[in-house]
Amino acid sequence: MTTKDKGRAESSGLAIMGGTFDPVHNGHLRTAVEILDRYHYSALKLVPCYQPVHKGWPGVSPAQRLEMAKLAVSGDDRLSVDSREMDRQGPSYSVDTLRDIRSEIGPDESLIMVLGMDSFLSLPTWQDWQELVQYAHILVVSRPGWEPDLISELGAFCENYRAASSHELQCAPSGRVWFETLTPLGISSSMIRALARKNESIAYLLPEPVQKYIEEHQLYR
Repeated sequence: MTTKDKGRAESSGLAIMGGTFDPVHNGHLRTAVEILDRYHYSALKLVPCYQPVHKGWPGVSPAQRLEMAKLAVSGDDRLSVDSREMDRQGPSYSVDTLRDIRSEIGPDESLIMVLGMDSFLSLPTWQDWQELVQYAHILVVSRPGWEPDLISELGAFCENYRAASSHELQCAPSGRVWFETLTPLGISSSMIRALARKNESIAYLLPEPVQKYIEEHQLYR
């Protein structure tokens, strides 16, 4: 067994990243692998939402977004796609997804939900948002040097649940909030959609299989 394989074998816990993934891109994937490497979790699942609660309907179908996500993770055995929100249909509520996953993995395994800072700041508008920490840790990916001004409700939530160190996310199954600084790649789904609409290259912004899928199906034109 190689050192790399041994490290993976000793990894445990599950991380999830939800989102519209319209389309999934290298920024999403780079965040995913950095989280896995830093926290030694054994797997990370992308969870594409069926119907965004706080956004309009995406410009492509749920099935197309799901297929692009599957193509994107096909080269890394630590990454996979969880289709439960697509299968469930209707509005996608994270609390339902976390409740389902917790019931599947049991009460003792560490579960982490990865959120971007913008999503975290919108938490008070989410369905049953204060219940999220009953089922998982919340790991917030922030930009270097950015200290957000938390509103009182969210500030109190952080004060109650903020971890003293990242180690707490690995030694408890749920219940903590942690902020992790990652260097962003400067890629967004809206950028890719805009380039595709103008018939400009989207190469190197997303995995090649996803690029080929978009071009083959003439998406975002």
